[in-house]
Amino acid sequence: MTWSGKNEVVQEPIGREAMEAMLKSVGASFTVRRVPKGGMVFWPGEPDGNHYYIVEGAVECFKLDRAGRKKVIDRYGAGMYLGYHILRDDCMPMSTMQCEEDSVLLAIPKESFFRLLHGCPEFTDRTIRYLFGLLSMQTNEVLNQSFFATAQRVPMLLSELAAECEPAEDGAVVLPYGNTEIADMLGVSRNSVTSVMSRLASQGVIAKQRGAILVLDAERLADIAQREQE
Repeated sequence: MTWSGKNEVVQEPIGREAMEAMLKSVGASFTVRRVPKGGMVFWPGEPDGNHYYIVEGAVECFKLDRAGRKKVIDRYGAGMYLGYHILRDDCMPMSTMQCEEDSVLLAIPKESFFRLLHGCPEFTDRTIRYLFGLLSMQTNEVLNQSFFATAQRVPMLLSELAAECEPAEDGAVVLPYGNTEIADMLGVSRNSVTSVMSRLASQGVIAKQRGAILVLDAERLADIAQREQE
């Protein structure tokens, strides 16, 4: 669900049994929350006093500006945590969390979250590493926005995504994203992404499929991405 460069901790999802064992070890409470596809977990303007662990499903974190433009911050799958807005005194989310498919989550109240943080070293370690990774990711994105144009950032992102996927026997890599999703990840217009995609397709590096991008030559794409950064 996530894409490359976001966070090393998301590569180490923790199972539900282990998560519940950590909660029980410090006497922390939780409730099971079922959210249908398209349902909101939380959103800006509405305080939410829970931290969340995803048992199953997929959740997208995004932000909308006043014009309705969307910037995807990250995507989360089973075994991952979300909801660090509870570190704020007012528990006010700064982004929206929406389920991309039917999902089951453990809702951990703020008091229980801090019990975990203070009483379970494993959870504390994961939380610190995750937040550091998030800070690093956001710093890199700000720098990329400052230094590189959309024409440069698209192949850079596609190369990162392809590097995380297992190639098929013919060496091709299928990325389950359309132009809109890529635009949302980068926080740019769909038209600008479509223009770059057309250029890469004309070079024989990628091909478009329904709801997906087929990377035909991951090595060449990586070379293009590297040149764009030089």
